Amino acid sequence: MKTKLTAVGMAFITASCAGVDAPTPKAPAAKVEILKEKEPKLYPFETCLVSGEDLDAMDERVNTVYDAQIFEFCCKPCLVKFNKDPEKYQGKLSTKLIN
Repeated sequence: MKTKLTAVGMAFITASCAGVDAPTPKAPAAKVEILKEKEPKLYPFETCLVSGEDLDAMDERVNTVYDAQIFEFCCKPCLVKFNKDPEKYQGKLSTKLIN
């Protein structure tokens, strides 16, 4: 008799838990606002920050996003140089924007 009650009890518990879904967590509204503010800014120049060449000089124009800013380069080697020290070029961009 004990075996039958245990099996029936387990079947009842399993069946009652099967239909329960865990609540889906939602992002707080503040985080959604922050994400909207981080839309990348457009690159403001027609020259490469790394080489100083016109962006279309090499016919390989490439870009990347760093710290919510789009950076454009005349070629892939310039992108590689940028990725080695992006803060250097971010500072260079800021300096050019001020002048």
